[in-house]
Amino acid sequence: MPSEVQAWAADRAKVLAPSTLRNLVGLLRSIYAAAVLDRLVGRSLVVRVSLPSAHRERIVPLTVDQVRALAEAIPARNRAMVVTQAGLGLRLGELLALRVQDVDFASRLVRIEWQFAPQSKVRTEPKTPRSRRTVPLPKIVAVALREHIAAFPPADDGTIFTTRFAGPYRHDYYGSLIFGAAVRKAGLPESITTHDLRHHYASVLLMQGESVIVVAERLGHENATLVLSTYGHLMPDSEERTRRAVDEAWGCAPGVPQSEGTPS
Repeated sequence: MPSEVQAWAADRAKVLAPSTLRNLVGLLRSIYAAAVLDRLVGRSLVVRVSLPSAHRERIVPLTVDQVRALAEAIPARNRAMVVTQAGLGLRLGELLALRVQDVDFASRLVRIEWQFAPQSKVRTEPKTPRSRRTVPLPKIVAVALREHIAAFPPADDGTIFTTRFAGPYRHDYYGSLIFGAAVRKAGLPESITTHDLRHHYASVLLMQGESVIVVAERLGHENATLVLSTYGHLMPDSEERTRRAVDEAWGCAPGVPQSEGTPS
């Protein structure tokens, strides 16, 4: 009965994210629709299912000064990791798997071809086909990488960021212990994670006028939809553009209220 489907959805809502639950209900709805077409059931039971809102809090990206504070608070061996992730917009697994041969200092480009999955030190292909990408190498990242490589030689396989035992970092060891300690030392909110450096990168590109399509490519997203839904509020002068768009459509000069014909 539909009430049973609603009860199941309500129970799952206690342990699943709203977006995940919405996808599951969508899948169940498709299964029932196919069953109706094949005349296996008379009607679909997935109707008018009430789901929790998928509203997400607006992202407030780290400022350049906050990223600098993190880089200063973290041990010297990890300083370039902060600058590289903030300057290239990498996922944590992509950062940890970065190799010397992936960085073309002459062409000022970086190839993102591998990642370390959580709880693993074995390279695997990135999250999606679009995650395999080439991103521009900013000067500040190039300098940080050169200095890091000179001070902390890469592993035999080219891994740039290694522990003092010359092995790669695991997600939890770097992300929770080392980066987490730097967050506290820098006096930043404890909710800050390495992924916030990726948000910082996206915000910098948008504030400098890069299109959402370009930002999606740099981040390795499949399309620009996620960029718009996640970072759209960070696009420069969006509020003023909204006012101007409506005023121009109604024939109002910017900044000049129209008094004639206005209801009293």
